[in-house]
Amino acid sequence: TCGGRSRTCSSATDGEVTAFFDAHKGDFKIPEKRKIRYLLVDVEALRAKAIVPAADIEREYNNNSEQYTTPEQVRASHILLKTEGKDDAAVKAKAEELLKQARAGADFAELAKKHSDDEASNKNGGDLDYFGRGRMVAEFDQTVFAMQPGTISDVVKTQYGYHIIKLVDKKNATTRALAEVRQQLNDQIAYQRAQAQAADLSQNLAKQIKAPADLDKVAKAQGLAVQESGFFARDEPILGLGPSPEAANKAFDMKSGEVAGPLRASRGFVFETMTAKQEPYVPK
Repeated sequence: TCGGRSRTCSSATDGEVTAFFDAHKGDFKIPEKRKIRYLLVDVEALRAKAIVPAADIEREYNNNSEQYTTPEQVRASHILLKTEGKDDAAVKAKAEELLKQARAGADFAELAKKHSDDEASNKNGGDLDYFGRGRMVAEFDQTVFAMQPGTISDVVKTQYGYHIIKLVDKKNATTRALAEVRQQLNDQIAYQRAQAQAADLSQNLAKQIKAPADLDKVAKAQGLAVQESGFFARDEPILGLGPSPEAANKAFDMKSGEVAGPLRASRGFVFETMTAKQEPYVPK
């Protein structure tokens, strides 16, 4: 280690390194690893070849148009005077007085900061930010969505008390056009169909793959390739497959000469046979 202005350095002796290693061998242990040969039914490869008719894209868009619609929203500020435990008439009278001040030109935000009982919004001048229909209680909702930006409501009574509402902004509902989401829909439909195609193909191949030698025979007939992984631990990704817990766990439960599949992999469905085993060991 090095430190200080003098840049003096010291290092552990061989004896100290050896003693540390001997006392912590478990920290350096290499776990059991396995190697497999596998045949992958690649969903992404099938997706890339998929052709989605324009009519199918339009049908999907029309059937799920709400997904591409942003509902009407408003931005409002309010002053709330709570009535719980108070004289209702007195609270209403105060609300009417504050309404007169607001409509006469008083700063609405300052009135809210000083008088509003809504602790969540009063420090922000009564600002409620943008919200859609149904977010507020019915009386508040009906009033605010009928207002025009810049206007101030009459006093509104709700279960919480008396409100004075100022509408700041209104955004009409908008719908993204089909042209904007066409590629998204194309990719979505293509992937769904590729998954279904891969699942069906895997089930058919399962009837033909009964032994390790069948992997090469079936791969040749399907125009696919049997691949070989490197050594991997049970909790490690598999070369060529990525994180695939089902395939990895099965590899550690298999014996040499067995074949398994279809198994879920991150890229699709896989048939595999275990080809080599590396026992756990502590490196020198």
